Amino acid sequence: MISDVGGPTGHGFVVEQIWRYPVKSIGGERVPVSLASSRGLLGDRLWAVQDAEGKLGSGKNSSRFRRMLGLLDLTARYPVEPEVARIEPPVVVGPEGTEYPVAAGAADQLLRSHVGKPDLRVLRESEASHFDEVPLSLIGTATLAWLRAQLPGIGIESRRFRPNLVVRTDEPFIEESWLGRPARIGAGPNALAAVFDRVLERCVMVGMAQPGLTESGSVLKRLGQREDRPLCLALGGHIASDGIVRVGDALTLE
Repeated sequence: MISDVGGPTGHGFVVEQIWRYPVKSIGGERVPVSLASSRGLLGDRLWAVQDAEGKLGSGKNSSRFRRMLGLLDLTARYPVEPEVARIEPPVVVGPEGTEYPVAAGAADQLLRSHVGKPDLRVLRESEASHFDEVPLSLIGTATLAWLRAQLPGIGIESRRFRPNLVVRTDEPFIEESWLGRPARIGAGPNALAAVFDRVLERCVMVGMAQPGLTESGSVLKRLGQREDRPLCLALGGHIASDGIVRVGDALTLE
């Protein structure tokens, strides 16, 4: 059992939100605390929607992924908090709020009906990773505020970009200056050590509709107009040593 201890420091870079996504490419859940290891936040993207050809449901087509419309209409959560020794299957929540347990096969039936493909299943990760690139992502609050000001009237929330961590910042894109610098999140023996080594290139998924967020192609278009890093937003990286991350933890850089 993880104890949710800690609070805002009142200065510097501070973790304001923690998100995990039990099922890849489906909406996730905001949590106050999470264990983290080299694989990422415990339980993050541990399941995925898979078709009969073994391709994973996504917002794009590639050698590994198949674009499946409607996935972001749904969300997923863990009914039992994950523990290292045991992670119970999640439930998928439909647009009307009904929960469909993965373990009972109800989530499979929901996905087949909702997406319109009869061969879909929600499967746990085996040999191949479910992550697109890296297991940890981060975005700054000032960056979100900048984009919100650029696109008034369009819902700009962190969940459009599916980060794991939202960190309080006071300058747009300042997190991009952290590339390659060891970062420490929290304090004490359970602090998390990470290195963010890339700025993530975004796809059409950032403009797709989600519950409470309308569809808009303007989001990706505006990111494409960035002169320094076109189409890029948020950091991606790796966890260097296991730890616990909590809302309110300070992020410090070496």
